[in-house]
Amino acid sequence: LPHMPPGGTIINTTSIQSYQPSPSLLDYAPSKAAITAFTHALAKQVASKGVRVNAVAPGPVWTPLQSSGGQPQDKIE
Repeated sequence: LPHMPPGGTIINTTSIQSYQPSPSLLDYAPSKAAITAFTHALAKQVASKGVRVNAVAPGPVWTPLQSSGGQPQDKIE
C-alpha cells in the first residue's frame, strides 16, 4: 500500500463458489469466500486513500484440474 498512488486499483480473483458453494468443493469454496471478505474489508480500509479494491469472479474455465480430480468424474462430459 505505501506504493499505491491515489487512483490505484487492487484486483482480486474470487468465484461464484464464494456465494453459492458446491458440496463437492468444500476446500475451494471457503477459500474463495475468504478472498471475497478480504476484498470487502480492504476496500473499506483504503477507500480514504483513493485506492479501489475490486474482485472478479470468472465463470468456469476448463483446465487439466477438472479431469484429474477437480470435478467428480460423473460431472465431466
